Amino acid sequence: MGGDFEREFNMAMLNKKLFPELELVCLMASMEYQFLSSSLLKEAARLGGKIDNLVPRHVVAALRSKGSEQIGRVIE
Repeated sequence: MGGDFEREFNMAMLNKKLFPELELVCLMASMEYQFLSSSLLKEAARLGGKIDNLVPRHVVAALRSKGSEQIGRVIE
C-alpha cells in the first residue's frame, strides 16, 4: 500500500484524537488497485500514460484536461 493510505490513516487518527466521538469507516480497495495512488495517476496522465483501464472515464478526462492546462502554462 502506498503513502496515500498512510497519510489518510494518520489524518484519521489525528481527527479521532481531536474529536473522540468521531467514528471512522475505512473502505479498502481490491488487491487489483491497491498499488494506485492519486499522485501516481496524476503523473502517469501528465506523461501521456494509458490510465483509462485504472479509473472511470470522467477521471481520465479531468486528469487529461488538467494536464493540458499545465502544459499550456509551461509553453506560454
